[in-house]
Formats: sequence, C-alpha cells, structure tokens
Amino acid sequence: MASEADGNLDPTTGDRFQCMAKLLALVAVFAAVSLVVNAVGGEDVAADSSSSASDSSADADSADAGVGTPDQSLDTVEGQFLVSGSSTVFPIVQRQAEQFESLAPGIAIAVEGPGSGDGAKKFCAGEVPIANASRSFKDEEIAICEEAGIEFIEIRRAIDGISVITSPENDAIACLSFNDLYALLSEEATQTDTWSAANELTGTWGGQEFADIPLDVFGPGEESGTFDSFAEIVIESVVKGKTGLDPESREFSEGIRPDYTSSPDDNVVMEGIEASQYSLGWVGYAYAQESEAAGRAKLLAVSVEDGGNCVIPTAESIASADFPIARFLYTYINADAAQNQPGVADFVDYMMSDVGLESVSAVGYIDLPAEGQAKAQSIWADRLTGRQYE
Repeated sequence: MASEADGNLDPTTGDRFQCMAKLLALVAVFAAVSLVVNAVGGEDVAADSSSSASDSSADADSADAGVGTPDQSLDTVEGQFLVSGSSTVFPIVQRQAEQFESLAPGIAIAVEGPGSGDGAKKFCAGEVPIANASRSFKDEEIAICEEAGIEFIEIRRAIDGISVITSPENDAIACLSFNDLYALLSEEATQTDTWSAANELTGTWGGQEFADIPLDVFGPGEESGTFDSFAEIVIESVVKGKTGLDPESREFSEGIRPDYTSSPDDNVVMEGIEASQYSLGWVGYAYAQESEAAGRAKLLAVSVEDGGNCVIPTAESIASADFPIARFLYTYINADAAQNQPGVADFVDYMMSDVGLESVSAVGYIDLPAEGQAKAQSIWADRLTGRQYE
C-alpha cells in the first residue's frame, strides 16, 4: 500500500475525491448548458415580442385601413339583401359585393340594375336597403321616401362621362355638338330615320351637314338615370341657350325622341350599336370604353357649341371636366336598415373603405377628388341623412 509520503491517497479516499470531481464537472456542464439555453431562449422571446409587436402594428394598420380590408376577419358577419338601381353604377357595386362576400362568407348580396328610377321606387317603398343612381334622387322621389318615413343617406360614388357612341365601322362621323345631338335625338327628330334628316334643323343655325345614311338610335330608357342626365346636360343646354343658339328665336323641345330602341341593360344597347353601321347612342363611360376596347363601338368626340372644341371621353378629360357630358354617380342607404338590418352597414363600410373604393377605377369609372371622397366617407361615418349635394 502506498504511503502518504509517496503522494498517493489510499483507494477509499481517492474514490471519494474522484466522485466529487466528476460531480463538480457535471454541475459545471449543466451550468454552461443552462446559460446557453437561457441565451437562446432570450433570443426567442425577443423574437416573439418583436413578432407580437409587429402583429399589433399590423392590426392597428388594418383598423386604420377601414372595415373590409383583407386583414380584418368578417367571419361573424351575416345577412342577405338586394341592391337595386342604376345599371351604370351596377359594375362598381357588383364587384364590391363579390369581394365582400369572399371576406364575409355569411353574407349574400344580390345586385341588379333595372335603372335609377326603378331602384328609387323600390328604395322608397322599403323593398331594398341600398339603391344606386346615376343622378341624384329627384325631388318627387325624395318626397315619396319622406311620405313613407324612409330616411336616406346620400353618398357620391364616382364620376362618369356619358359617352356618345356609334359603330366602329362608321367613318362618316367624328364629332357632334350639343346642337347636333339635339337635331338627331330630341323630340323634334321623331320619326326620322336618316342622319341627313337632321339637316333641316342644323341648317337653320348653320350647323353640321350630315350624309344621307341610315340612322338607328339605341340608348337607355326613361327608367334610367343616364336617360335623365343626358336630357338634362345636352337637351336642356340647348333649350336654355347655353350652346350658342337663341332660345327666344324659336321653340325648342325639352324631351328626347320616343322612337328609338331603348333598354335598361347597357349591354343590349351595345349590341344594337355594334350591329348597325350607322348607329347612334349613349351609355356610361365604363361600358363604352370596354366596348371600344373589344372593337364593338366607337366613341365620338363632343363639343358644346358648333365648331367648338371636340373632346373624346377619357379618364383624364372626364376628371378635368373638359368632356362636357360628365356627371356624378350616387348610392343611397336606408338609415334604419343601416342600423338594424344585418350586414348592411358592414357592406357599406367596405364600399367606402380604401380597398372597396378601388373598384371605381377598376371597372372604368373615375375616382372622386380627395376632398370629394373625404366628404362622402364623412357623410357615411356620421350617418348624415337627407340631401347632401346641390
């Protein structure tokens, strides 16, 4: 057995020290591992915090963006209803309804376009919670709503240019003045079926002389806001002496000729325009632009006075009001339905959100200027009722 003088320990004592040494070594390893785990865990927590903060920021951004943004869940929204009215406004709201339904699977929205007048009738009868119009509600329509106890919220949606159109094969016509359109489309043109028949009128004021070619007229019917707006902007301008003619020199008619092919469906109008080489008609800009791009129609330039500046409808010329047959588009919401009918307010929230408003230009119409859009959004946010625009 070795002695302590040799520097060796006896087996029992040595074994104990060896065990203690191993234990201390294990403790050190565990401590090191713990430090590493804590360090790595700290990084994960920091990452989670950052992710949470980012998610919170995204949620805040989503809230700021308005109801109906893709980040906002609308799974709990339910309801079903019909939107009626203008065939001109139809493409905007139809697209918005489809997008909203994809975000809110519990919603079912049907959109129809029988015309502004028919939509107003259904709205003021309480049959639909939302009605679209390509002109503001008439005083008599508002009176019917008031008599029925229906309060409405009036919102401007977009800008449109009523486009005068013909067949793409018609190279005889390039520009028409308001006076020309009066001679071709007013009640004074009733029972005429050639372009040259208008020469009797245009000749009295030194206007354009037309070729002796057939005239087939297609356009929206009296139930359409586009019919009303065209008569108000074009025909009434002639009657009131705004086109260079003297209304005191002769009697002018205020109406549109009744003997033309009319339809509340703009697609039907476009079919007639395409089928007749020397056709003439008018529709909203979105339909006209789409048909021209497809080779189905030709957009004609328009001037207010004879010999005036001829302007083709484009997004730019309509927005700047250089194109003379521009008008606003509207949506009317039943105030009680917005408060009490499931899904109505949620859908209008989406329509008026930045995401929803992208549909305006997407279908071919022109966005309101920033101040106009801010006013429309404020009217809806504050639920202001009654006529809001002069």
